[in-house]
Amino acid sequence: MFLSAILSGLLFFFPLAAFDYGNVTMNLSVLGINNQIDATYFSSTYTWPLIVLTVLMIIIPIFTAFLYKRRQQQVKLCQLDMFLTAVFIGLVLLYYVSDVQTTIASESVSYKFGVIIPLVILVLDVLAIRGVKKDIELLKSVDRLRSKI
Repeated sequence: MFLSAILSGLLFFFPLAAFDYGNVTMNLSVLGINNQIDATYFSSTYTWPLIVLTVLMIIIPIFTAFLYKRRQQQVKLCQLDMFLTAVFIGLVLLYYVSDVQTTIASESVSYKFGVIIPLVILVLDVLAIRGVKKDIELLKSVDRLRSKI
């Protein structure tokens, strides 16, 4: 879960996509659009939903890691983190990339390293859920042994 939080924090530093606009390349990141020629296209609050989702994707895994005595809540919070990550991916790929591309009439879009990070986070969340469920099963089996003695 800590690795998931660290990777979520890296989303602030890596671009998600690049758009060719004439002879300038505009980069879409969580913090906004970089290298804008005309600032009337996108306001400074354009990517606030991405910022909020990214902050939640940082806070929830850290909080989840400290709930080691409440394993059922850990599973639920991991599932919540997976949902938020899926919403993040959906927003980036289905809304932001298509919106920027149509607004600036970009010919090509190239996806950057920042798009891969949420996919890795999803894999880490699945592995965390599997690990917590294995711990739950192990504790149940130990409790059965204790009750028989």
